Amino acid sequence: SPEELVRYREVEIMHGRFSQLAVLGFLLPEKYAAEGTFGDDFLAPSGTALEVFNSNPVWLALTLGVISVLEVVRLLETEPGTRTNAKIIENGLYGDPGPEKLAEYSLKELQNGRLAMLAFAGEVAQELVNSTPLWENLQA
Repeated sequence: SPEELVRYREVEIMHGRFSQLAVLGFLLPEKYAAEGTFGDDFLAPSGTALEVFNSNPVWLALTLGVISVLEVVRLLETEPGTRTNAKIIENGLYGDPGPEKLAEYSLKELQNGRLAMLAFAGEVAQELVNSTPLWENLQA
C-alpha cells in the first residue's frame, strides 16, 4: 500500500543516515588506536572497533541508551511521512532548490545510504573474518 511504501522509504533513509555515520564511527577509533592518540590501551587488546563490546560494556550501554532516547524523542516529535526531512533547507544551510533538484538530492541520499549499509556490513564481516583492525587492512 502507499502508506507502507512511505514508511519503508522513511526507514531506509534513516538507516542509510545511521550507516553513513557508522562507517566513520568504525574507522576513526581504529585510526586513533593505531596512532596511539588515546594511549596504548585504547581498543585493547585487539585494536579492532568490535573490541568495544568486550572491553567496556558500560560505555557501550550508555552510548546506545543516549541514541535510543534521542531516537524516541525524534519519533514522538514528528508525524509519519515527515520523518525524512532533516530541516536542512528550512534552516538555510543550502539554497532553495527546485523540486527537480530536490528529487535528485533525495535519490543521491538514498543511494549513498544504501552504499553505506553495504560498506558497514563489509567492515564488520572483514573484522570478524581476519581479526585485524580495518585501518591496518586499508593501509596494507
